[in-house]
Amino acid sequence: MIVDIPKDGNNAVVMDDGEKEKIEMYLPDEASDSKGVLTENGTIIYNNEEKSVTVGVQPLQETTNNVSFEGVRTTITIADSTASKEYEFAYDLPDGYKLVTAANYLGDEYDTGEVYIVDTDNIITTIIDPAWAKDANGSDIETYYKVNGNKLIQVVNFDEDTAFPVVADPSAWKIGMCIANIAAFIAGYAFPISKIMKAKRYIKALGGLKTAATLLIKYSSITAIERAAIGKATRDALGGLFLTFVGVDGIRGYCLS
Repeated sequence: MIVDIPKDGNNAVVMDDGEKEKIEMYLPDEASDSKGVLTENGTIIYNNEEKSVTVGVQPLQETTNNVSFEGVRTTITIADSTASKEYEFAYDLPDGYKLVTAANYLGDEYDTGEVYIVDTDNIITTIIDPAWAKDANGSDIETYYKVNGNKLIQVVNFDEDTAFPVVADPSAWKIGMCIANIAAFIAGYAFPISKIMKAKRYIKALGGLKTAATLLIKYSSITAIERAAIGKATRDALGGLFLTFVGVDGIRGYCLS
């Protein structure tokens, strides 16, 4: 996937898979009228001192057992309590695509906090990680997403007593074949509903669809000692997910090999 980060904060970040899908993401207003500055770690920074916010954008790539995940990270650094508590990312999507929360897609009981971009067949194509924000001491700040049409809004609930700066970090990932097959399993009707519900429950327990897929890819190659080190709750959920998918051809081929 090609990630094109603009020089001007008014323009869109473009995620292009080189085939049929091109997604454009417009940055929050706090990046407007700012020229991007390239840092040593490859992040483009848009600094708006008048609004007490700095926005950074960085391409991402993670590799697990030769399986790559590609995406883009957007970092919001909030300097003080005069800043906005809401940060809007407007998406320009292919025809028929839409943003949907995990609560709406999976059901409230299985909400992972993620937001998905789904295609015309309601299959997930892109995953936006659960919202998080931390203060200057590393403590969690209450934060969550709202979806309004093709706009993703991250709400960060700091107050005057918060230790600034606060950092929030919504990251979007283009899914590969492993996640694509898991998503098709969840959205389809070819398997018993009991198996689909189990998969959703395990995915929530593991922290979301991308995290679950990454752990699943690792699962078949790690040693018993490494499995013991990841903790019982995670190990039980991962083992349950593995057993749920072991007979599913697409998942077995792309996630469990």
